[in-house]
Amino acid sequence: MADEAAAGAFEPKPVSKAQDIAYVLTLGVIAALLLVNLGYYALWDDEANTAVFAANLWKFHDLLAWDGTNIIAFRDGLELTGIKNRVFPPFQYVWAAPWIGLFGRTAFVARFPFVLAAFGGFVLWAYWLRRARLQWHVQVLYALAILGNVSLFLYSRQSRYYGLSWALSLVFVYLYVHRTESRRLKVLLALTGMVLMATNYLTYGATMICFGVDYLLFEIWKKKDTWAERLIFLASQVGFVAALISVFNPLGRKVTTYVPVSFWADKVKLYWWNLRDLNGCEFFWPPFIVFALVAFFAGRLRDLWLLRAVIAIAIYAFVAAVLSQQPVGWASVADIRYMAAAIPLCIFIAVRTLSAVNLKGWAGAGAQIIAVAVGVLFFLTTFPHAWFAKISRSPDPIPHRSTLVEFLGELKNPPRQAYRETAEWLNAHAKPGSTVAVHPDFGAYSLMFHAPQLVFMWQFNPDRRAEYPMLPDPHFRFLTVPDYFVSFGPDVNWARGVIPQISAQTGVRYDPEVRIDVAGVDKSRPELFWRTFRTEPMSNPDYEATYISAKSH
Repeated sequence: MADEAAAGAFEPKPVSKAQDIAYVLTLGVIAALLLVNLGYYALWDDEANTAVFAANLWKFHDLLAWDGTNIIAFRDGLELTGIKNRVFPPFQYVWAAPWIGLFGRTAFVARFPFVLAAFGGFVLWAYWLRRARLQWHVQVLYALAILGNVSLFLYSRQSRYYGLSWALSLVFVYLYVHRTESRRLKVLLALTGMVLMATNYLTYGATMICFGVDYLLFEIWKKKDTWAERLIFLASQVGFVAALISVFNPLGRKVTTYVPVSFWADKVKLYWWNLRDLNGCEFFWPPFIVFALVAFFAGRLRDLWLLRAVIAIAIYAFVAAVLSQQPVGWASVADIRYMAAAIPLCIFIAVRTLSAVNLKGWAGAGAQIIAVAVGVLFFLTTFPHAWFAKISRSPDPIPHRSTLVEFLGELKNPPRQAYRETAEWLNAHAKPGSTVAVHPDFGAYSLMFHAPQLVFMWQFNPDRRAEYPMLPDPHFRFLTVPDYFVSFGPDVNWARGVIPQISAQTGVRYDPEVRIDVAGVDKSRPELFWRTFRTEPMSNPDYEATYISAKSH
């Protein structure tokens, strides 16, 4: 960051040719971690939602949920106004649409534009670190922290806004820090804010409040900006927010029927979860916040960037809690994806804190080697995270391991996935136009993307029939019966209960179940709570496997 010389470990040093080669090689490793086996997994539900809307945008020039065969009607049409998406901001769909439209409907193509955005973020990060001319051990610490942060790579590899949002957030921070270098950078700062708003409302809200507070505490008194520039920036953001929300309006849409006993009690709990679960998904080791403050005061208040970063992460987690619609009473962990854009900030705090440590009796290279050794422990192993998970009573214990090693093993030998194998089975056995009922219902979106010639039915409740006269009957629950039932994991019990009822009422019979011997609960999501890096054996296949039931002919 700017003013790197504020702490002794950040005194500028000339950049050597060897360091430039190291930066290029590191970016090469990052590219490999982003791209290897990118298209192996079928898209999971939220990814598929993004990709199908993007495909429809390319085809129909609007965010239509209905493509003439299938409709995306998540939670009974939560995100729809008519048959159009008019709730979630559109830029992630706009970003992906040309790729899917031009290069085809594959998992690799759907994810690649978001990987490209994330890689752009990594390139900017490398440029910024190079520009700072950091001491060798600080550069090594950053390399360890970035390469060892598996969550950052997992989120960047999704066909979802995550890679875009963290990269845009980093661009915004860079432009904010360097805005006084030219008017062009100030214009770009405002434009980046708008694009971030069009990518994800929550990320934008948390980012803007962080920087509003930072500006008032640390920048406004420096008089680097004129009042006209401040007003123009503020007006541009407010005007764009108003214009965007007038079309894509999330207000008044309840995600669930959950009603909290106390709104603020839920938000305080979720705020704690946001900070605690930074540890659970290995974004960050939360005690670094305390150690950063100790380093700040021990350094006689000289390293203001460390203080500013701590204030930012505290505010970001709080705003994310307030803006989130997560039903806290029904959960045990945070929707930590809303904190993913803050991972670079977490890495900055961790590295800055370790770089500020000076042990009595050690100086120069000795202290630097100790800092790097400690960095290896924190960034390449889970031992500190496992300890904190235990004392913070996290509901998900963390195994002792190197998550990076686990991730590399997955890239070499990916585990089986129910979505992928089910889509392959349907493409091989089901005739185009066949109707398919899926449980849990969100599992339909992955199959909808990978087997779009089939009709994925029963997304709307029957009482919505009059609102959607253009849709055929199969899209409303129980108005028609499916040609196939697909049940993932424990939800096979649902199908086993419904099929006999259908047979008794209609006389329709179904063939014996086809079992796909892979666990039906998808574990390819980026959250480490719910992800596995290898194929796990099933203890009870009758309950955990994936099942398909076909109508008898």
